[in-house]
Amino acid sequence: LPSLVLVALLAVIAVLAFHCWNAASRQALLREELAELQSQAQRTEVARGRLERRNSDLLGKVDSHRKQLEQKEADYSHLSSQLQARDGQVKRCEDGKVRAGGPGALRGGSA
Repeated sequence: LPSLVLVALLAVIAVLAFHCWNAASRQALLREELAELQSQAQRTEVARGRLERRNSDLLGKVDSHRKQLEQKEADYSHLSSQLQARDGQVKRCEDGKVRAGGPGALRGGSA
């Protein structure tokens, strides 16, 4: 009977030792996986920061280009208005010359 108890205790000790070794091995694997995930998370965070800065720079450029475009459109509108006003002045001037001097007035006064 005592030898049977001894064998049972040895079997229990062997099973517990196996489970302890198995748990330690799994813990080591999980620690390696955790370290890799932390490293990956850090790389991702650095990349995200880089992308956020790039996005901010690009948004600034877009805003700058939008302002430049608005300024150019305003300049174009202003110049177009000036051109239309000058075209009107030229037309009135030509009409005045035609009325004042006849058809030869536009050709330098020769009839």
